Formats: sequence, C-alpha cells, structure tokens
Amino acid sequence: NFLKKLQNFIFQEKLLEQGNKVVIGISGGPDSIGLALALKSLQSKYALKLRLAHINYHQRGKDSDRDEQFVRNFADKNDLELEVIQYSKLTDSGNLEEQMRDFRYQKFEQIRKKLKFNKIAVAHHLDDQAETFLMNLLRGSGLQGLTGMSSKREFLIRPFLGFTKKDILGFLKESQQKYCLDKTNFETDLTRNKIRLKLIPFLEENFNFNIKEGLGKLTANLQVENQLNQFYVDKIYADLIEEKDSKVIWNISSIEKVPIGAQKRLFPKTTSTISEELKNSSNNNFLEFKKILESQKSKKQTMRIGEITLGKSGECVIFRRVK
Repeated sequence: NFLKKLQNFIFQEKLLEQGNKVVIGISGGPDSIGLALALKSLQSKYALKLRLAHINYHQRGKDSDRDEQFVRNFADKNDLELEVIQYSKLTDSGNLEEQMRDFRYQKFEQIRKKLKFNKIAVAHHLDDQAETFLMNLLRGSGLQGLTGMSSKREFLIRPFLGFTKKDILGFLKESQQKYCLDKTNFETDLTRNKIRLKLIPFLEENFNFNIKEGLGKLTANLQVENQLNQFYVDKIYADLIEEKDSKVIWNISSIEKVPIGAQKRLFPKTTSTISEELKNSSNNNFLEFKKILESQKSKKQTMRIGEITLGKSGECVIFRRVK
C-alpha cells in the first residue's frame, strides 16, 4: 500500500520519468533510509539509476561515524553506489544548521552535475512540512514563507512530502529495515524540535488529530496562490522595469501605481537579478528602500545592500552592482 501510494504521489506531482538518474541524500535516519529503500523498490518500474550521497558532519562524535558505517553497509546490502563527503566548516560565524544545510545541497548538486544525473531526492515529509509552517507562522512570515516546501524545485524532488513520519516508520517496519536515530532530535533547545515534541502533540490532542495532513493541504493551497501572485509580479517586472548596461531601473511614477504587495516582491526580484547572493533581501531592506522611493527631498538619496547600491535619480531609482 505504501509503495502504491508513493507511485500515485510521484505520478500526480510529476516527480520521476522513465530512465531518470537520481542522487538520494541519505543520513542513516528513518526518513532517508525509507526513501532509499522505496526508490530501490521502484527502480525497475522506472528504469532508475540511483546513487546515494551521505555527508558526515562530525558533530556528534562516534555517532556520526556510526551513521556513516551504517549507510555504507546499507549501500552494500542493497547493491547501491555511494558517495561519502566529509563536512568542513565554512566559517565560524553564522548559523551552523544553515551552514550545514547549504553545504549539503551544494555537495548534492556537485555530485549530480559530475555524474550527469537529472534529479536529487531528499526525504522531507508531512511532519517536516507542518513544523516548517508553524515555525514560519510564529516568526511572522508572509505568504512566501508560509508556503513551506514544494514537492519539486528545479532538480530537487521530495517524494515523501505526501506522507507522515508514521507512514514511513510503518513501511520500514513492514520491510524489516533498521535505521539510525539522532539523539539531538529529542532535545528541546532548538525551536524546530520544540515544535515537533511539544506544540504539534498539543495541537493533535486538543484541536485536530490530523493537524499534519491539514497543514499539508493548507501549504499546498498557499503554493497555488503564491504561483498566481508570482505570475503577475513577473509580468509587472517585464512591463515596467528596465534592465540596461548591468543596471536595473525603476520608473517611480509607474511603480507607485503598483500595489505594495507587488512592490515587496519586485524588490528582491530586482536585487537577485543583479546579485544572486541577494535573492532573499530582507523586509527591513525593503522598508528602507520605500522611504527613498516615497521621499519628496530633492537631494540625491542612496542606500547599499551587500554589493548593490541603489539611488534616486530624477524620476527613477537605479540599482547597480558595486565594482
């Protein structure tokens, strides 16, 4: 039943095609072991070529090495090729979790390109989606933040996004497949863990036993709305904003007629056009920019975000990259 439902989800979301070559991110935990086992079971049906990719972050001492050895044994047992990458900390500043996530996806993409594969599969599921939604809701995120994770984005696919953790554990039990457990997932000092271990059980017990499935439907609906909004933002950008000689030019009188919600989306779209590193410019950046846009002062006003400067010149705002 699990594999049949998985095939239906893959078909509905158009995640796999015949002959696809897939890099599978595998940690040794139940989710990624379940994903590798499921795709191995469907390998002949889709004529898939599979390659496992494991990253040893060396953050949990002997447990990290235990997970690596477990994955090596799993790969051997299931006749799957495996690449193991050793994590090296990029910088001492910033959020370690974000650094490790960026490192992970960067390495998966490098492997995909090196092997000329066309998919990267990761094991996010409905529980993860519910946690992400609630975490972003508590932070006060807008529509884009509340849409959560999508089942596919460019080369990345999430075949388990229609399943709960309980579903995956049931599949593993039925398959008599062992897995590793990360003890840090049961510590409540991290916000995500606190949501998983305290908030969601409280909501299930007191409000909605199927809260994860409900939030999954909600995020799916929000993704549809988000796609519609982005369609119109892209059209406004094409109609009203000019790209010229490594600069992006906003005509103030035209942009002022655009709803504020669209302006908020046009701003990061503009900054990312000039610098890929600024695809997620903050709301504070936009508010500072809005003051310049609406200012009646005659003197030239400028601001800088990373490697981008923008300044008001006559009836225009000009964005350019600092050399």
